Amino acid sequence: MATSISQEKVISPSQMKLKQRSQYSQMRKIPPSPRDIKKSSNAAALARSPLKDEVRSPRASTRRTSPSSPRSSPATYINTTTSPKNEPTLQKDKEADELQTDLQQHMLSTLKEPDASLKALLNVLTDPSTTHNRRVNACGAMKTLTLIKSNQIPLVRTAGVVSSLTKVLCTVAATEEERTRCINALMQLCIPEENWKIVYLFPHTAEALARNMADKYPQIRYAACLSTSFLAKKNRKEMVSNRILMYAIARVIEVDKNGNLEKKLAKDKKVLIAARLCTLKMLLHLSKDKDVSPKLARMESITTALVSVANRMEKDANILCMAILTNMTRHPDNLNYLMFKVPELASLFVTNVEGSDVECAKCALYALQNLSCDSNCRQELANTANLLGSITKAAFKHDSPEQQLSALHTLKNLSDDPFNLVTMTNTPGCTATLLALANNSSNGMAQYLACDTLATLSHWLLTLSARKNTRLMEEGKDGEDGFENGTKRVEMGRRTFEISTFQMWK
Repeated sequence: MATSISQEKVISPSQMKLKQRSQYSQMRKIPPSPRDIKKSSNAAALARSPLKDEVRSPRASTRRTSPSSPRSSPATYINTTTSPKNEPTLQKDKEADELQTDLQQHMLSTLKEPDASLKALLNVLTDPSTTHNRRVNACGAMKTLTLIKSNQIPLVRTAGVVSSLTKVLCTVAATEEERTRCINALMQLCIPEENWKIVYLFPHTAEALARNMADKYPQIRYAACLSTSFLAKKNRKEMVSNRILMYAIARVIEVDKNGNLEKKLAKDKKVLIAARLCTLKMLLHLSKDKDVSPKLARMESITTALVSVANRMEKDANILCMAILTNMTRHPDNLNYLMFKVPELASLFVTNVEGSDVECAKCALYALQNLSCDSNCRQELANTANLLGSITKAAFKHDSPEQQLSALHTLKNLSDDPFNLVTMTNTPGCTATLLALANNSSNGMAQYLACDTLATLSHWLLTLSARKNTRLMEEGKDGEDGFENGTKRVEMGRRTFEISTFQMWK
């Protein structure tokens, strides 16, 4: 005889599974696991629930007692992942931060303990009551240990070594001698490629590097810059996201601001220039990364420093500076920002196009070519002082094929904007250069680009003339200029080859 659902005792799947496990454990004489104990307590709590909850249908009981069932979990997942448009970016950054934290925790947990002698040496470094001479000797001992190549990798993976060095470097009261020995020891630890990731993961490494890159002593500054350049090879995104570190790098680049280098001794001046060259090479390495480039271009301190020191340094440094700015223009998302948010950038490129350095001129032309690809930047570029004239001269240089093609590509991109028609046609030599290159078959690509640019300009002229003729027809009167009773039809945009005279006798 079938019983009604209100009279039978309903057992949920989770309770059934728990019952089977308990029977099996009794058969095997195995004590229940902590997970089973937890489930049994939950089942006991459910047993004490009111009767009306117990007499629900098996399907409803399953939904109530197993919130993580496959049927209920997708709906919960969809509700929790609904987000606005900017949520993916924020979520990505949050996941990156969590990943970095997890890596730090994992790294710190895997460090081995130092032996007794090394632990005593590290205590001397970190103990505030230690005398100055003793701490200096301890810093020197750490520097000597890191000079041995076989010690560099094990020391980084020993608890307290890197953290003790960074603590001294972050201490304001630390003397020049202490900081010099500690930063040199840290620099030696940054040389092996196996240490690049783990050294930067220590909590105070970035702060220590930023503080010492801004140090007034040239040797300390150079060692900090060199250490940062090593670590940047495997920590690109983390370094670019660190504003304090980027600000310190910008100050290193602007070392000659207001003629400060002229006030230094010859030896110190040489070291400061080497530190600046080191940071420029590091920025060049960062600018070549597609994922890092947008953050680097929007770091105001970096872009302002690069624009301010360009063409004011030695030749190698100037080339690096222009190469960094050119690499920033390779990312499409950077073009509008660089054009309108970085003052004097376009003028800087124009100056280098007209300059005597071939490499800087090439970088500047490539950058202008990239900027002209953005439709929002074309009018601003065309109205920049001397830009069209400089590009026209570069397009006429047959001895530099790469620069010539880049200049022609820029002119072609600028001609795609109809508002640049008047500006380009009014530029002295622009149309004549295009006509000359269009009739020169020695360089097929240059000839093609010149013809393409002329065709684009002609298209805008034809469009404007068609609009003008249409307006004349609307304003024409009967009996004037051949408009009789308004019945004349003229096909716009095509030449008629008709001759117009003034009272000529036949």
